[in-house]
Amino acid sequence: MYVGGLPNSNRKIADIAGAKNFTSYSIVRWVNSQLPKYPGLKAFFRSISPRHFFHGDWNTGGTCDNTTPLSGGKEVLQDESSDHLAAGAVNGTAVKLLDITALSELRDEGHISRYSIKATPGVQDCLHWCLPGLPDTWNEILFAQI
Repeated sequence: MYVGGLPNSNRKIADIAGAKNFTSYSIVRWVNSQLPKYPGLKAFFRSISPRHFFHGDWNTGGTCDNTTPLSGGKEVLQDESSDHLAAGAVNGTAVKLLDITALSELRDEGHISRYSIKATPGVQDCLHWCLPGLPDTWNEILFAQI
């Protein structure tokens, strides 16, 4: 990993959480510095897509194969983002937060989980979502902010 064109020697940044934090803040700062050059341009940083593992994590026997819509609740009851990293990165900048995390947590049945065409036993996919579905709602939120 390189920081500022030189090999990184900071162990705090080298771990995955530190690298993600460093990268998110760096990208948002750079995008924010470019916005004044392009009047009328809007930039968005999307919060993280949530993982839905129950009874363990992806590598400890957890599963994410819920098929019941809204089984965890029907509304977002918080005012702050569930993705504190993304919210912190855009704070004080002209980059807007496209906050999809809490909304997406309500629809844990909306990703393909293990129900894809090429499903592999033991493999859970919480990154890809079914269409039509939740990604359409993310687009609606983005469209409303534009």
